[in-house]
Amino acid sequence: MKLLVSVFMVSVMFISAPSSAEEVSEPTVVLDRFRTALTEGDTEVVKDVLSNDVFIFEGGGVERSLAEYSAHHLKSDIKFSQAVPSQLLERTVQEADGLAVITSRYSVSGEYNGREVDLTMNETVTVSNTTESGWKIIRIHWSN
Repeated sequence: MKLLVSVFMVSVMFISAPSSAEEVSEPTVVLDRFRTALTEGDTEVVKDVLSNDVFIFEGGGVERSLAEYSAHHLKSDIKFSQAVPSQLLERTVQEADGLAVITSRYSVSGEYNGREVDLTMNETVTVSNTTESGWKIIRIHWSN
């Protein structure tokens, strides 16, 4: 049942997400586009929604740019997202002065690299609204 719900959620996010040529008008849309792109393996959309100077914090480490993330962990994040379904449990958005902080919790269950995964993932994403390109992700922090 969890898998069916996750597949449905990913499908809804993919269908409702604007194309990369469209300006993103809501901060949560850019996050949903990013997560869908990981699940779909669409590196072009990932690169479109992340700021060039994005910081990504995960597992005690940090990647300090889109170029660094693309060269190091993007492929493994795609593989993990494709193999292990996640279900959104809750989300809050705080927005002010062209910045939004989106905090989400996900149930993540499945198998990855021969190991069972069953955890709750916490995600904090900061997006910035620029007049030339709409909302872009500037910070991601994942923990479980």
